[in-house]
Amino acid sequence: MNPVAIEGHLVLVLIQWMIIIAAAWAFGRLGKKFGQPLAVGEIAAGILLGPSALGLIWPADWPVLFPKETQTSMQLLGKLGLIFLLFQVGMEFDYSHLRSKSKTVTAVSVLGIIAPCLCGLAIAPWLHATFAPNTPRLGFELFLCIALSISALPIMGRILLEMKLERTAIGAMGISAAAIDDVIGWVLLGVATALVTSQFNLGHLLLQLVEISVLFLALQFFVGPWLRKLWRENVHDAHEKGMPNSFLAVLLIGLFASSLITHYLGIFVIFGAFLFGTCLHQEPTLVKAWRDRLSGLVLVALVPIFFTNTGLNTRIGSLSTPEAWLACALVLVAAVAGKLGGCYLGARLTGQPPREAGCIAALMNTRALMALIAINIGLDLGLLTPALFTMLVIMALLTTAMCGPLLRWWLPKDLRKLVPD
Repeated sequence: MNPVAIEGHLVLVLIQWMIIIAAAWAFGRLGKKFGQPLAVGEIAAGILLGPSALGLIWPADWPVLFPKETQTSMQLLGKLGLIFLLFQVGMEFDYSHLRSKSKTVTAVSVLGIIAPCLCGLAIAPWLHATFAPNTPRLGFELFLCIALSISALPIMGRILLEMKLERTAIGAMGISAAAIDDVIGWVLLGVATALVTSQFNLGHLLLQLVEISVLFLALQFFVGPWLRKLWRENVHDAHEKGMPNSFLAVLLIGLFASSLITHYLGIFVIFGAFLFGTCLHQEPTLVKAWRDRLSGLVLVALVPIFFTNTGLNTRIGSLSTPEAWLACALVLVAAVAGKLGGCYLGARLTGQPPREAGCIAALMNTRALMALIAINIGLDLGLLTPALFTMLVIMALLTTAMCGPLLRWWLPKDLRKLVPD
């Protein structure tokens, strides 16, 4: 690409970036007035900017504002934002509660997978026969179950950060159970993809789990302690203000290396970022220095790109019949009954009070980001029709929109004072 073409491409990216930041900021704040997390407003902004709304005005020329030649660049920026967000989420959480809450985390995560899968298997035969009879039934059922059972770890983390609940027992249990469910979800996603492509290899999957476990232990017992010691000796004890460039460079190298390792192990790079963040959460001054220096840039300029791109790729008009909307409602009911109900039951069976159990279940019912990734993979493999894809996208968005109101409703009185108005 010659310099003139690069300049022209950059101009288009900057225009789109400016529009996304402005729309995401406006709709994110509008959503907050209705008790919604910023992510819901940002996705809504993308839907309005995309073919489901603004595209109806310019159907012949669409996409006017977001041409195809810049889609790759915008997607790259959005995924970089997710890497930084997951790193911050990992650093922000206090896991000291988990020693006495491990039974709850296990029960919630297990029932949070099993119950939605059972609900998915119950509705899958009718959905397959009515909307996707020409797709492989087993593959379709697997991807439907994954979409219903997975939780959106980054969105959950962002909701907890916005509501100032990241260092509470509820936040720690929710984020830990979601992390377990997401790992299981990605393993199931890998199994489903392997089955569809006829390359299933159980030995490879078991090896992958062992390798991820080794990485986690290495970060927790070697890399994390070394970085925290380096911070205390060379930064904190020297009374330096904020995070110096030298330590930021070391931190970024470690972050990208961890992300690359998980990529080469067959897991998405964002999990490497999350694992790297968890090995640093015991150092509050380091967490604060990162937040003060980079958190605003990540949340305002980078993360909204991903959610807006999701809205740009959603076509609500593909649900053109009453039967399709009935199926969409059925998918939503199965998703909520399975995830919310299953996680609530798991928390109650392990001794959690009703309000705490409800809060954990509401958090686990949040799906947007992770479910959307799984749904897109299913579409790419030819297992989902456009109508089914749209149904699952709507399900992911509505279950995310439910989280804020349900969480505020169920919050115990001693935690309500932490939540900003």
